[in-house]
Amino acid sequence: MKALMRGMSRLVFLLIAGATALMPAASAADEKNFYEGNTINIVVGFGPGGGYDLYARLLAQHLGKYIPGHPAIVVQNMAGAGGVRAANYVYSGSPKNGTVIAAVNQFAPMFQLLGGKVGEYDAAKIHWLGSMASSNNVLYVWHTSGVGTLDDATQKEVPLAGSGVISDANIYPAILNAMVGTKFKIVNGYEGTNESNLAIERGEVAGRGGGAYSTLVSTRQDWLRGDKVKILVQTGVDKEPDLKNVPLLTELAKTDEQRQMAAVVTMPIAIGYNYWVAPEVPAERVEILRTAFARALADPQLLADAKKVQLDIRPKTGEALAALVKEAGATPKPTLEKIQKILGW
Repeated sequence: MKALMRGMSRLVFLLIAGATALMPAASAADEKNFYEGNTINIVVGFGPGGGYDLYARLLAQHLGKYIPGHPAIVVQNMAGAGGVRAANYVYSGSPKNGTVIAAVNQFAPMFQLLGGKVGEYDAAKIHWLGSMASSNNVLYVWHTSGVGTLDDATQKEVPLAGSGVISDANIYPAILNAMVGTKFKIVNGYEGTNESNLAIERGEVAGRGGGAYSTLVSTRQDWLRGDKVKILVQTGVDKEPDLKNVPLLTELAKTDEQRQMAAVVTMPIAIGYNYWVAPEVPAERVEILRTAFARALADPQLLADAKKVQLDIRPKTGEALAALVKEAGATPKPTLEKIQKILGW
């Protein structure tokens, strides 16, 4: 009898162990099947036609084939407050099941770091998928503006198109005004690069204080060939190969404090055209999306499509972006407070 009982106990133990061993596999299968028949929305923080929109639409064409179940990928433009509206939505208001991806302003982490009150997200908690590219930002003016150098911009007021509180089009003119003494005036109300550039052509403003050089190359090649715009300054870690004679923002800094400020506002350029999901998205789905993101950016067809529209692909991993955000958090507080005051945050 005792032998029988021991045999039954062993059988029960094996059945329980077997069932337990199967649970992770079933869970993994469920995660892979989740996206079948589903739709993923990439929420772009700016209007159509600009760099964030162009990169997101390129990604949307290829991402789904590398996600199990091959979900449809839809780009949704949600302009407002320089990308803050979209960032807040993805972080706080969207479904947290891995079907909503943010494609918002690279300055969003810096905005939060500097105490931006309308930002309802925590850059240290979000799950970064990676970035597609980073390109130096440029400040440019129209050829009829009467401004050919930064020195010219210290002599008279120069109206520039602005997109919102954390838009690069707003940040760089404000920093330059503080560092160099320029008289750039931000005119807000333009939803993104395309709308701002149309305003420049119409003569509503003299230029724009920020925008990726790669986007200017891909969308306004005629401007560059025809010398219709003058690029006054670029912001990035290194100079763009085409802009060797255009000064970097960091080169204009004259004091240690100014160098610290220039370094802080340059850091987001390294983040570039980034993608992330909310903190509550299950880890298994985050990993699925990260893997798919990396594979899509290595896809020869995506690279060929990017080349056709002159979009550079310089990918970074989600882990690399998380490290950049952590590094920015170590900036001395007095420097952050000075930048905050300059930007009016």
